[in-house]
Amino acid sequence: MKSIGPIGMLGGESSRFGRAGLKLKGATGAWLVALLLLVAHGLVEWQGFPVNVRWHLAFGLNREVFWGEPWRVGTYAFLHGNWLHVLLNAAAVVLFGAGVQHVVGLKGFFKVTAAGILGGAFGHLALSAGGPDASLLVGFSAACVGLLIFTTTLSPESRMWPIPVSGRSLGLGILVAEFLLALMDPRLGIPGMELLGRGLVEAGMGSWFLIGHACHFGGGVAGWLMARWLLRGRVTLDRLRRERARREAKEKLG
Repeated sequence: MKSIGPIGMLGGESSRFGRAGLKLKGATGAWLVALLLLVAHGLVEWQGFPVNVRWHLAFGLNREVFWGEPWRVGTYAFLHGNWLHVLLNAAAVVLFGAGVQHVVGLKGFFKVTAAGILGGAFGHLALSAGGPDASLLVGFSAACVGLLIFTTTLSPESRMWPIPVSGRSLGLGILVAEFLLALMDPRLGIPGMELLGRGLVEAGMGSWFLIGHACHFGGGVAGWLMARWLLRGRVTLDRLRRERARREAKEKLG
């Protein structure tokens, strides 16, 4: 038997890659967002130092700047630290966003993406260190995690290719790992968790705490909530097929 999932990540080899190719081809929203991220980073890099740093200072997010400039909960996502950072996020948007757009349409894709951005912002504000140790948050990673968790929520019992685990296990594992790593940040000083975090630092894994785990967790929770809200209840293959057929019929009539 072969598993069947909503976005072409599951199933037999030939059918899976065939469906995935069609979804990538039609993922106009995901490609548009990826292009926007690359162009934005290219413009910032083109201006060179120190102007590129000023962009981060003007549009990045932490608790201190949020109260005076709350609009940063959206702008932070469109800046990145380097080319590797933006390329990884652009690729993730296309890979995860293609399936999301296929299931819930272009408007649904943008809703899930926006929710991931906002969820990541508030996750960072709630769980990251403040004060003099506060770092500025930049990057589209929260939206990417939101799209991924939305995807795993669509078909929780199916195997998520290429990782041989169910959608529910993958999504839950990501959320738990990001939450725990956020709490382990030694700068937070949480008893017990700080000790674990310092153990990772002493083991040479201090760079783990340069990653926005709180932001990822917030984006993932937002993706899960959007899946529960947009799809209203338990998702089945028949339901996904009916919703897709209904949307495609509307597109033909329009």
